[in-house]
Amino acid sequence: MGKDILYLTTRLPYPTVGGDRLRIYNILKQLKLNGHRITLVSLVTPEDDLQGCLQDGSFFDRLIPIKFNKKLAYVNAAKAIFNDKPFIVEYFYSREMQNMVDALIKNEHFDIISGYMIRVAPYLEKHKNKMIILDFVDAVSMMYERRIKTVKSLWDKLKIGIEYLKVRNYERKCTKLFSIQTVISEVDKSYLQKYCINSNIKILGNGVDTDYFYPQKTKLNNTICFVGSMQYIPNSEAAIYFATKVFSLIKKEISDVKFKIIGANPRKDLFEAVKGIENIEITGRVDDVRDYMKDCKVSVCPVKIAGGIQNKILEAMAMGLPVVTTPEGAEGIGADENILKVAISEEDFAKKVIAIMKDDSLRNDISTKLREFILSNFSWKKVGDEWDKIINE
Repeated sequence: MGKDILYLTTRLPYPTVGGDRLRIYNILKQLKLNGHRITLVSLVTPEDDLQGCLQDGSFFDRLIPIKFNKKLAYVNAAKAIFNDKPFIVEYFYSREMQNMVDALIKNEHFDIISGYMIRVAPYLEKHKNKMIILDFVDAVSMMYERRIKTVKSLWDKLKIGIEYLKVRNYERKCTKLFSIQTVISEVDKSYLQKYCINSNIKILGNGVDTDYFYPQKTKLNNTICFVGSMQYIPNSEAAIYFATKVFSLIKKEISDVKFKIIGANPRKDLFEAVKGIENIEITGRVDDVRDYMKDCKVSVCPVKIAGGIQNKILEAMAMGLPVVTTPEGAEGIGADENILKVAISEEDFAKKVIAIMKDDSLRNDISTKLREFILSNFSWKKVGDEWDKIINE
């Protein structure tokens, strides 16, 4: 029997660009297909496609949009200086959304209340007696811990260190407040359980739209791609690392090699870092990433700061596009070295990319295995069924 579900998010999952939007959209879509009735409450910005979202309607039965005031959000974030909440939590707090959530819970019946990431937790703290499933998604504190190790400025270490402690303490608080917590991978679960002793953490993985991301028969060029939001600092830093440290090693072996950096809102420091390096293209936002990926021989994901599962890797794998990544990028995917190549140094990265680009037989073998692996392990239907299992338990 279908359940009545109230779902909260601080970011409208439309258009479906970016890992967070994709996860929310596809999970809710599967829940609706499984017969559940979804009331979605979401903060909405001018950049979101609210009209398109309302016309879609495949992932909710009722949508209640709340206007997000960015100027007020910065004022809210400043409050975190004087309390124990993380800045990223206070930033997304809206009194209007709080009033709406309180009214819905008071006046209507919901079998399950759920929400996306710890930033929706403040809206639910006073309702902790309800059945609440909070999707942590990632161990955010783990990402901050890794970030501290990469920055050199003492001031940056201090700022990030303060937020790290706030996030870690708030994650612990959430595991005590709410019935069930979900994360995307065993890596995130293990990390959280080190300090969230009384947690009830379940694994709720990710999926890929394999009808959308599929192998395309086309002429391949000596091109490498990296896909991701380039406004996101870990992605921008990863692109800079590969462009400045690894790409030159590959060019020594493959002189006409090209590197495409595909993703919305590239940061200024990325443009500055690659200035003067030949055969690097920064595309900015594109309408269809597949058009920019389909002629590439290799996809790279050189991230050093990561949590959860990298959607960009799963999508490339679904297209049969060989991937070389870092140990951090490979976390949570569970693919062996014959399928997903993991590099531990700049030289190792270059060596593995070159081997795939030069060997058609190797590349074709990997490509076939990639597609089979994704079809077996990362379907959104499977994620929806896992959600149902958590509810029924």
